[in-house]
Amino acid sequence: MLEDFGKTLANIGLAGVGLAAIAAEQAGKAGKLLVEKGAAAMEEGRKYGAELQEKYQQDAQRRREEQFDRQVCQMDAGQREALRRRLAELDELERQAAEAADELSRDDDQQAF
Repeated sequence: MLEDFGKTLANIGLAGVGLAAIAAEQAGKAGKLLVEKGAAAMEEGRKYGAELQEKYQQDAQRRREEQFDRQVCQMDAGQREALRRRLAELDELERQAAEAADELSRDDDQQAF
């Protein structure tokens, strides 16, 4: 009888060790699955964030263009002519800046030799 009691205790102990081993194995599998799901969710979140940012930028550009169109449409002929002159001045300044940059680039190239 004492022998049976000892075997029963040993079996209970082995069952506990087996249960712990199975629990550790399952926890490892669950942890791996959770990590994979978390990584997938983060990637999906990044994509969604990028899509939202692109949509926001497009919407902001559309609003700027609409506002510009409204402002130009509200101008009288004299204001539009003044705008044309100012744009021509800016075009000229941009052309001069490009020429100056080209000249500096050529000077740098010549000094390198």
